[in-house]
Amino acid sequence: MTNPTMRPPAVGDFPAEPPVEHRRPPRHHRGLFWVAVLAALAAVASGAVITATAYVNESEPETAAVHYFQALGRGDAPGALGMGDLPPGPRTYLTGQVLAAALSIAKISDVQVLSVARHGGEAKVTLEYRLGPQTVSDAVSLERHGRGWRLTRTAVPVRLHVSAGADRMSIAGARLPTTSVLLFPGALPVVLDTPNLNLGKTLPVVHLEGDGGQELAVRVSPTGNRRVADAVRAAVQACLNGRRSQGCPQPAEARIVPGTVRGRVTGNLDQDAPTTVAGAAALLTISGTVTAKGSYQVLDFNNQPVRRTDSLKLRIHAQCYATDPTTIAWVAT
Repeated sequence: MTNPTMRPPAVGDFPAEPPVEHRRPPRHHRGLFWVAVLAALAAVASGAVITATAYVNESEPETAAVHYFQALGRGDAPGALGMGDLPPGPRTYLTGQVLAAALSIAKISDVQVLSVARHGGEAKVTLEYRLGPQTVSDAVSLERHGRGWRLTRTAVPVRLHVSAGADRMSIAGARLPTTSVLLFPGALPVVLDTPNLNLGKTLPVVHLEGDGGQELAVRVSPTGNRRVADAVRAAVQACLNGRRSQGCPQPAEARIVPGTVRGRVTGNLDQDAPTTVAGAAALLTISGTVTAKGSYQVLDFNNQPVRRTDSLKLRIHAQCYATDPTTIAWVAT
């Protein structure tokens, strides 16, 4: 048997290439690859840490309590309301405008947690915050809600009790409510229409865990006292000049002929009792004395008028409205 003869390759025929061996990437390419892998793993690990931290933070009741007061502090009324439930009551005053009015009186800042008490799905967070110049302590009740916590109430039912000056007060330009309404915690958003009155030295505060009652008693402010004293002095001087006679203040000496005192005021109003405020319109009642130097007539033992010149203490009994202390009305005693 003969072997077949090998035919030379035809034109255009090419020998088959050997199998391509597995080629390893260059060393510098391998370095970049592992750098990318490590970076990806680091990102995943970092994401896991962030997620775990967020989960922990979300699960802490004190976080929700602090976020609530921080939302109030930046004027975010919808955000604060969305962090919990609302108790029954009119919601007319749960607006950004009313919250802004409260913050214009005193800002909420520096919220600090004091203690946390947890009982299963319930928690109570005690905290404090700065409210303008003073520090306020309050408490927040919360309930477990999924992975986080919600406030049991995000507003406070408040009923205002006003002893005097109700017509001088407003909330965001509206008259004071006569029934219980819902308000945000923080500064009570009541403003007065005159600088001659204030609500006392201590800022009225709405507490989230408060009983909801607010007693409001207007007082004459330092500005009001100065204006009242200036108005009384001017009115007394008008009397001493003879421009007014009806009801003008008289010296303590009983035998002075009414309307005969002339002279000049030498001292300011010396109040023997604080100026009182009464009525919805804030009527002020003033009592005290004013010193003066002048002349006057007295009746001698024969009931004949005799003129004298001396220093005097004039007794003041007067009234005016807080919005216009310059209009003084003398009160008969």
